[in-house]
Amino acid sequence: MKVLQEKLNFLLEKYSVDVKAELKDEKTVVINGVEVPLLAHRNERRFLEQKNIVTGGTLQGVSVMRVARIIEKGSDIYEALYRELDICRYVLGRKLISIMVMQNDNVLNAISTCEDGVVCTLEISATLAKGEVPKDKHEIIAQRGTCCDVVVDAQLKQDSIYIFGEENQKFTDVDFELFGLTIEQVAIVRAAFGIAQKNNIEEMKTLAGELDQLIAMAKRSAENGEREVL
Repeated sequence: MKVLQEKLNFLLEKYSVDVKAELKDEKTVVINGVEVPLLAHRNERRFLEQKNIVTGGTLQGVSVMRVARIIEKGSDIYEALYRELDICRYVLGRKLISIMVMQNDNVLNAISTCEDGVVCTLEISATLAKGEVPKDKHEIIAQRGTCCDVVVDAQLKQDSIYIFGEENQKFTDVDFELFGLTIEQVAIVRAAFGIAQKNNIEEMKTLAGELDQLIAMAKRSAENGEREVL
């Protein structure tokens, strides 16, 4: 967290944002003494661009968003669902109003519906070996066009640079101001900086509160086998 805080301080100073912002952990920033949820995944470039494609008119007649995420064994599948539900509503620019969940131990399937009828299907599983990087895929299907954050005919996301030798290495830098950080770390720093700059503390709290409500509905659905509606 020390390195991420140093990068955040650099951005605050560079852009003259006179706010005290401290990263509590990878999910929370403290702005002038107030804890604020980051929802850092919203700052990953792939989701920003998917949102632009959806809301900018490239896709027309959006009907379904399909999500799959695999995380390591022992992880909280509802924490993963929390992330993916927020990505869906952020990318689509729509509110989620219902959810139905089927859970079998460390595997979960969910169907959530937006206010205008767009359907989100989510497949979550905690089956990867310890230390394995999470695998995910986000695909949007529309009447005209489709959009996916994994390239055609590929199973996994690719890195930008590979070096093969005695020790194989790979590099993917996505932010010239935060060089050296991973995609997830860049998103954390950018999310914290964005909140400090925009001062949208209450908005972020509201978004997190709505997600908490959706997760509570999801858990009830998994227990009773019925669709839960806001």
